[in-house]
Amino acid sequence: MASKTKAKPVPAKKTLTQKKPVPAKKPVPKKPATKPAPKKVVKKAPPPKPVVKKAAAKAPPSKTKAVAVKPAPAPAKPAPKPVAKAAKAQVPAKPAAAAKTPAVPAPAAVKADPAKPVPAVKAPAAAAPAKKPAAPPVEVAAPAAAPVVAVVKKAPTQPLPAPGPTKSGALFYDSHMHTPLCKHAWGEPEEYAQQALKAGLKGIIFTCHCPMPNGFWPTVRMSESEFEIYLALVQRAADAFKGKLDIRLGIESEYYPGCEEYIAALHQRADFHYVLGAVHWQAKEYLNKYETGTIENFRRTYFEHLAKSAESGLYDCLAHPDLVKNYHPDSWCFAIVKNTVSTALDRIAATGVAMELNTSGLNKSYSEMNPGNEMLRMMADRKIPVVLGSDSHRALRVGEHFVTALNHLTEAGYENVSYFLNRQRIDLPISEVLASLKKAADHNA
Repeated sequence: MASKTKAKPVPAKKTLTQKKPVPAKKPVPKKPATKPAPKKVVKKAPPPKPVVKKAAAKAPPSKTKAVAVKPAPAPAKPAPKPVAKAAKAQVPAKPAAAAKTPAVPAPAAVKADPAKPVPAVKAPAAAAPAKKPAAPPVEVAAPAAAPVVAVVKKAPTQPLPAPGPTKSGALFYDSHMHTPLCKHAWGEPEEYAQQALKAGLKGIIFTCHCPMPNGFWPTVRMSESEFEIYLALVQRAADAFKGKLDIRLGIESEYYPGCEEYIAALHQRADFHYVLGAVHWQAKEYLNKYETGTIENFRRTYFEHLAKSAESGLYDCLAHPDLVKNYHPDSWCFAIVKNTVSTALDRIAATGVAMELNTSGLNKSYSEMNPGNEMLRMMADRKIPVVLGSDSHRALRVGEHFVTALNHLTEAGYENVSYFLNRQRIDLPISEVLASLKKAADHNA
């Protein structure tokens, strides 16, 4: 009990800092009962040191408990800070959706957004394993690519159309066309869609040139910051033509040795219905690295890479498979590279990957569809599926020369022609596709 009274004088000393309370408490010690108490206090003056220790053990615990409670929220506060950051980062994710409506003004907004969503998605991912070290998740900024994938996948996807022809009789798709984002195409996606109706098509698949790392051939493709704008452009056209024309999202995805990991990650960033692989010999990077021998050797290297692109497992179909004949077109002779092509086609056939009959070859320096009829027959012998693509860089070319292309397929020995939805190949009888194009074109005229 004496110790408790000692605790009381301690606060009394604290009150001594106030000069007025001091005289007020002087009459209190006048009482005889309290006088012996201070004597005991004097005797136990030395003990106060241990008492202080005990006080440090007892009194502080009470105080430290309160203090401990205070520091507890303190670490808790840093935890909510990343949450706040995540919230801020999630907000910019919404502008991506907002960018769907504006085509030209959107780039500036979307360019700022991709930078923010990256740490935002990473913060929650890293916070789950360890909330205390908030700094480490910030340091681990590179893995943010995966979270971005999840964010992009949130974009709404359309249900697959009912099988069979539409009311107009349309049955087939043009599976290769571009947008102005590739920097060498003209016209809005809606213009391409309008032309598709005139051509008697059931649907179209946009396959604009994909972004690439390290500034690879940047003058013919969308940049990283424009990727979400591309998704928005296609979605905008799909919404505008809903019920009239089926519009799907695809990508013309570059094959260049050494970039396989980047391309694989890119294909996870959106719900693509069709991934079209392409070897472009025209790229400066490609020419600088592989144009080291004769013209024929360069072409053989191209077909070697074409086979490797199929074996990579990254693509549904291979675009304009003999595009290299436009390299020194005056000297192109299929017979010289026929054995190389034969070996490449054997390897491609073993993968099950489809190949494209690209009608835009008629507009290139070597005026012939890609591939030419002899190579097309070799593909038919190996039962390699074929997809038609106009490779339109202008709206008027959508569905161009499709009837001629279908006739070439028949002459080569094909009975079916294909297109892809949801990364799954759909085969149709060529005779039915020919009939549908004529019927739907007349209906929509």
